[in-house]
Amino acid sequence: MSTYNPFENMEQKVEAAFEGLNVLSSSYVPEYFPHREQQIESMVKALGVILKNNRASNLILYGKSGTGKTSVTKYITNMLREATSNKVRVIYINCQVYDSPYSIMVTIVNSITDDVNSQIPSLGWPLDKIYQEFLNRMNGSNKYVLVVLDEIDKLVEKNGGDSLYVILKAVDEELIGSRISIIGITNYTSFAEKLDARVRSRLNQESIIFQPYDATQLRDILAERLKSLNGKGVIEDSAINLCAAIAAREHGDARKAIDLMRISIEMAIREHSDKVTEREVYRARNKFELDVLHESVRSLPLHTKIVLLSVVLTQRVANRPIYTGEVYENYRRICEELSMQALTSRRVSDLLADLDDIGLIVSLNKSLGRAGRSRFLRVPDHLDLIEEYVLEDEQLSTFKGVKLSKQQRLRGITEDDERDLRDLLNARIDRHQG
Repeated sequence: MSTYNPFENMEQKVEAAFEGLNVLSSSYVPEYFPHREQQIESMVKALGVILKNNRASNLILYGKSGTGKTSVTKYITNMLREATSNKVRVIYINCQVYDSPYSIMVTIVNSITDDVNSQIPSLGWPLDKIYQEFLNRMNGSNKYVLVVLDEIDKLVEKNGGDSLYVILKAVDEELIGSRISIIGITNYTSFAEKLDARVRSRLNQESIIFQPYDATQLRDILAERLKSLNGKGVIEDSAINLCAAIAAREHGDARKAIDLMRISIEMAIREHSDKVTEREVYRARNKFELDVLHESVRSLPLHTKIVLLSVVLTQRVANRPIYTGEVYENYRRICEELSMQALTSRRVSDLLADLDDIGLIVSLNKSLGRAGRSRFLRVPDHLDLIEEYVLEDEQLSTFKGVKLSKQQRLRGITEDDERDLRDLLNARIDRHQG
């Protein structure tokens, strides 16, 4: 029997040229953050008062995805723990996973102590009992607690401002021998403005802005991460520049630049290539965009998925630009087929705007004269894949298809108008993809 192991050559190839790829993993926290010196200094000044046994202000970090908010926070809190001989306990909570005040308070309470036998259950306790347990454990901990609420906007979006108020009230409690502060992380610069005055007063935060990176800054970030690899000459400068340029067009997302480089290297390994060139980067971009598409659709709320499914199905049977009225009618029919309560047309219009914001559809408004204005829509590409990704949701697994509403051309719209609309939508798609 053969003892040949097909992974042996692959392992040798990785060790020979691309050893140390962990620097491109999503969990890797670097020791140096190019072009984030100002934000780091601001956080150090705000949190430095903890060293003098004073309470630090709550912080809100604003910035688009991939601008370094979470990585910088993990770096700063690690350094703070080290400087205080681990007298600071950091509790990291992703509010897209723990999205209710109940689940967040349970997580905080269970994280205050290392005693696994004293963990409270995730369900079954009244919130006031959890709150009292929080006070008891904090008063007995003699530690400073930093609670990091990543994607804090998701908590408020789902539960309203009162959900954050419950947590802030706990932060403001007079505690014996211990203190607590919050670091909130959000992609939305208007997050605090949408909170009511009562919650804003409790939050009383300092704000730190993480601006998007430009192509030059992204190149510096990649070069810093790749020092150990590129010393061996395995990644061409043109490939690094291309990764940076592609990510710069996507709102300056460093995470995309790093992921794109990682996938490019993986492709070079699979093809037994000793170098990463522009060719691998272009191929990686195509694969990356499909992965991003899958994740974007997978993470949508249920009714947003159904609205997107309606757009896909409506577009597939129409040979003209589709509009919100027929999308809503088909959305309503899908809900009926799934025995779900349909949202109002106004709410569906909001969801369509959300889908436009994240690039899953493109839309434009056009005046129809006396008939008013209407929004016309189109999915840029990958209709079949989007439908497949939507139907991966277990709650949509029973969907077998529906008889679609086949509405006629909108009153006041001519064939020339439809041609112009199609050209305008295509122009928007070209700008988005370019």
